[in-house]
Amino acid sequence: MAIETEAIVVSNRKIQSVYFRLEIRCPPIVQRIEPGQFVMLRVAQTSSFLLRRPFSVYRTLSARHPGGSRKGRLVLIYKKVGKGTEKMTALKEGETVDVIGPLGNGFLLPPLPSSANIVLIGGGVGIVSLYSLAETLKAGNLSVFVGGKTKQDVLCVKDFRKLKATVFTATEDGSLGFKGTVIDLFRSEKRKFKGNGVCHVYACGPMAMLKELSKTVRSKRFISQASLETRMACGFGACYGCVVKTRDPETPYLRVCKEGPVFDLRKIVWE
Repeated sequence: MAIETEAIVVSNRKIQSVYFRLEIRCPPIVQRIEPGQFVMLRVAQTSSFLLRRPFSVYRTLSARHPGGSRKGRLVLIYKKVGKGTEKMTALKEGETVDVIGPLGNGFLLPPLPSSANIVLIGGGVGIVSLYSLAETLKAGNLSVFVGGKTKQDVLCVKDFRKLKATVFTATEDGSLGFKGTVIDLFRSEKRKFKGNGVCHVYACGPMAMLKELSKTVRSKRFISQASLETRMACGFGACYGCVVKTRDPETPYLRVCKEGPVFDLRKIVWE
């Protein structure tokens, strides 16, 4: 159940280019949140910033993550793209922000222990929502595909490698790793996951990226879930401003903020 709380800023710093790392203390939400869920954050009460912004959670520091006094902290990685996120970059240690969470439905985990291949695919800031999942899985056969337009848009690679994951990188301009999209890269490596039973694929990124991925994992060997990135206003499903079309005749439209943001990739109609 979602709650509203006042969170205290612990740190807020640029990590590269237009990407920032915000760490806040909010134990009530940290105790409840699961990989794939999100929070809505408001940084000011002025009319210009009245609406909250949705943010994927990069990681949590709770009783499950030993850290002494760091327990109860939530980490967000965000991109400065507009006035709201620009305002966020000015947050300083000790200031407070209004947070609601956890919201939405997170990822369904594979049966554990599992010998299946597990693949995470993130485009740009979409990779952020997959790190807490990787920490939870603690899988020995974990492959992570990280993509961006340039090397400045490739995030979190070092953190994934600390989890002993095999990391592949792609940039559209060829400035880092494979030249092309992250889905092009996954296609080029997909044969590695054939003939080894079920492969669980978890993805997050732009809609165009997920649409291409849906064409690539049609085989029943792939069990694929995707966290959708879309504009949200309320975060509770009341405004119906973030619906997506599905293949289910009984529920042809679902709300990303309420029934999602995680969906079975095959159930989405990619228009």
